[in-house]
Amino acid sequence: MKILYVDTTTPDLVVVIIEENSVKNFSLENLGVKHSETLCNCIADAMEKLNLAWSDLDAYACAVGPGSFTGIRIGISTLKGYNMAVPKPLIAVNCLQAVACSQQCGNLGRAVIDAGNGYYFADYNNGVSPCLISYQDERAENAGKASGGLSYLDGAVQLVKDSFAAKNFCNELEPMYIRRSQAEEQRG
Repeated sequence: MKILYVDTTTPDLVVVIIEENSVKNFSLENLGVKHSETLCNCIADAMEKLNLAWSDLDAYACAVGPGSFTGIRIGISTLKGYNMAVPKPLIAVNCLQAVACSQQCGNLGRAVIDAGNGYYFADYNNGVSPCLISYQDERAENAGKASGGLSYLDGAVQLVKDSFAAKNFCNELEPMYIRRSQAEEQRG
């Protein structure tokens, strides 16, 4: 099993090759808003360093949100392009589920990711749809928290491995948006 995993939903640019017993991490921490300029080169470097051809990969996995509106679109669009050139099974990763699954968090079912501007993206695994809550919301106090994609990478890797083993693939990578884009919010 060799899977390319990409997460562009946070300021971290996460590019990882997941194998049966190892994770090769080529991520760039705190890249900010330069994902579109850097992602393809980072993937090419990872493939070259591991001496991998596209045909060696067994699947593509992508974080589909929640997170940066533009970041979500960059990761999904890039993997859709690679999939058009070299078709592989697709695995969608919900970032909130990755936080909840993360060993660093240790709090299954309660997860928040910093959404900026005084808010968290939140998921409580109790029948409530993922939502936006304020930093002051008491429900965030005992939840696993993440600010960047590298902080929940172990959970994301586990979800990818589990999905691959169960052949839980998706036909298309669909973005998971919880709020409107910043431009839409400013327009009112």
